[in-house]
Amino acid sequence: MVHTKEETFIRHLKKEALSRVYVLAGPENYLKEHYRDWVVKRALEGGNADFNLHEFDGGAFKCREFSDAIEALPMMGGRNCALIKGIDFDKVPLTEYNKLKEFLKDPPEDSTSVFVCTGDFNTKKSTRCRTLEKLVDPVGQIAIFYKRGEGDLYRFALDRAAAYKAILPREVFRTLNQMCGGDMLMLQNETEKVAAYCQGREITPLDLETCCCPVMETTAFELSRAVIRGDFDRAMGILKQLLYLREEPVAIVGALAAGFLDIYRAKTASLSGRGNNDILKSFEYRGREFRVRNAMMEVSRCSTDFLRGAVALLTEADAQLKSSRLEDRVILEKLLTQLFILRKSSGRVD
Repeated sequence: MVHTKEETFIRHLKKEALSRVYVLAGPENYLKEHYRDWVVKRALEGGNADFNLHEFDGGAFKCREFSDAIEALPMMGGRNCALIKGIDFDKVPLTEYNKLKEFLKDPPEDSTSVFVCTGDFNTKKSTRCRTLEKLVDPVGQIAIFYKRGEGDLYRFALDRAAAYKAILPREVFRTLNQMCGGDMLMLQNETEKVAAYCQGREITPLDLETCCCPVMETTAFELSRAVIRGDFDRAMGILKQLLYLREEPVAIVGALAAGFLDIYRAKTASLSGRGNNDILKSFEYRGREFRVRNAMMEVSRCSTDFLRGAVALLTEADAQLKSSRLEDRVILEKLLTQLFILRKSSGRVD
């Protein structure tokens, strides 16, 4: 069975017998890890966990090693459990993939195999995933975990803060969620960190500045905002900070490009008389609704021509970082200079 809703998968784990195969996929890593641990814990009940749990690296998957381990008799009762972390079925070598297909036709009754995918299990785009879905359906469960919405993330963070008797106001949460880029694992860690610091009182924006570190995605958006607002010194300061933190230059350009694309989407939506909800319906921003709100705040400051030109410059810089012999820092500083020149020459607002 394929579960696209968390509730149905929870119901299965609570009320039904454990299946022989589980495929856990989707963009939300925290949920994949959470339910991975739940399945493994159930599989190892009544047996010897030290002997019955077999872990494998999905990036170097060898079906023979996996099948030998899972087909052995469980020690002291219970079930054999194989945990395959970080597997991408489309990247598994063809010979190993064919062996896996044979295995999935009839896995051992006293076993549970848990495949944790690196990303989506996309049956529309991947022939392998379509084939595996048909093979897993009679013997197991496929669960796709999507990003939670802002409301669900707020309740999630409230629970973590309450464990330390700390109060997390909604507006402070929005800032914290933005600093975490909507990632649940980081949100959990940062909430618990700041809540421990603020035990018994309300968490403030100053507490976030003191305790929490923003993800590069958030810092890169601040960089794009500095460019749009013509603050050259701030932009160079942010770039210097990112390089000091040893962020990969290609990743910096990628995150900066994502910020400009957010603003470009907001700009085109605004020009056509559409708003935040239309963007959220058309693109995947679940759990990261703040990106749309932030982008909408910038649309009145720049023209469509500037945004198109900015995306072109970012594309060029990305190619240079991957192929040019120039120093990465030089390419990045040149990119920012070009963006400021472009803003000055095409800064007319539509």
